[in-house]
Amino acid sequence: MAGIRRRRLEQCHRDLADPRQRSRRIQAIATRWGFTDAATFSRAFRAAYGMSPRDHRKLAAGNGPSENPGAG
Repeated sequence: MAGIRRRRLEQCHRDLADPRQRSRRIQAIATRWGFTDAATFSRAFRAAYGMSPRDHRKLAAGNGPSENPGAG
């Protein structure tokens, strides 16, 4: 089960960095890979990657992380 969750998080991580998916909402990407609850997804993503999904997307786009550490 942990392996499945890790793989789903990897897919979200990849999609959030993909410039072709920049217009998709973060929650739409999470839902696509089976995370139906935004808070659960955000906590799992932060635990796996050390940053929020929003900050990962910003870094992948060449921007710094958000100014609000609680955002994401």
